[in-house]
Amino acid sequence: MTASASHSSLALLVHSSPFENRVARADLDLALAAAALDFEIQVYFFGDSILQLATERNSTDALLPAGYRAWSALPDLAETMVYAEKEWLDSCAARGINLVMDVKGLDPCGMAGNWRQARHVLVL
Repeated sequence: MTASASHSSLALLVHSSPFENRVARADLDLALAAAALDFEIQVYFFGDSILQLATERNSTDALLPAGYRAWSALPDLAETMVYAEKEWLDSCAARGINLVMDVKGLDPCGMAGNWRQARHVLVL
């Protein structure tokens, strides 16, 4: 990571369960706003929050677009890395749940080691 990149890096630690309310949509909105401000973005999904990226989920009750497909626009807007707990990624794969973008699986310690290198960290 270069010195200039470290000043504009943002780690988003996402804990919001998907499709329950509009809180999860705020997570997405924050990530998109950070991308618009040229932050290097690292998104870390914990637990079932990874289901925000599921392509085939019904989010109508929360008034959200299906599968939160806008998450997949992040890499086009800014340098973006997306991580999730490996156990949850494996569970998604076993259940045939496709995600709207590439996600790297890490154990919780690996995720913590990564996000601590970011200049700014927000827990959502």
